[in-house]
Formats: sequence, C-alpha cells, structure tokens
Amino acid sequence: MTFHRGDVVRSQAGHDKDQFFLVYREEGDFLWLVDGKCRKIETPKKKRRKHVVSAGFWTHPVAGRMKDGEPVLDSEIRKALAVFRNKFSDTKEV
Repeated sequence: MTFHRGDVVRSQAGHDKDQFFLVYREEGDFLWLVDGKCRKIETPKKKRRKHVVSAGFWTHPVAGRMKDGEPVLDSEIRKALAVFRNKFSDTKEV
C-alpha cells in the first residue's frame, strides 16, 4: 500500500497497536510516524509499512500543510488526531 506524507495510519503491531499516527516521512520499506505526544517531530517512530494500515481518507488543514511540506507543531498534530479519533469513534469505521 502506498502512503504519503500527512496520511493518517493505524498501527497493527507492536506496543503502539491500534494507535493513530500521521505519516511524517517515507523511506523505502519504512515510514516515520508522529503523534505529537509520544512521537514528536524531533523523534518520529520508524515503523515498517506492513505493520500499519490506512485509517481511511481524511482531510484536515494540518495534514494538508504536512503534504505541502509546510512546518507544523506537535500540538497541532495532537489536536488533529484527537479530532480524527472523535469523528470516527461513533461510526466504528476505523
């Protein structure tokens, strides 16, 4: 599966299983993931592509800014992921 900078993914393996992240960078078979709390932009999580799944199509200004290569803050990433979790927790789509 192809992932792009700013995409929301859900971890399927490891101690962070079922947590949501934004893709910060791609590098071969690995993705660098951030959540703004435990995994900040300065220290992203390096995870294999096969251990994450797309959380679905979702647009948010923070994700859009990341895709455009603009700088974002960890606090903005935390807030964006909180909105994502709240939006999809009722529908059980994720």
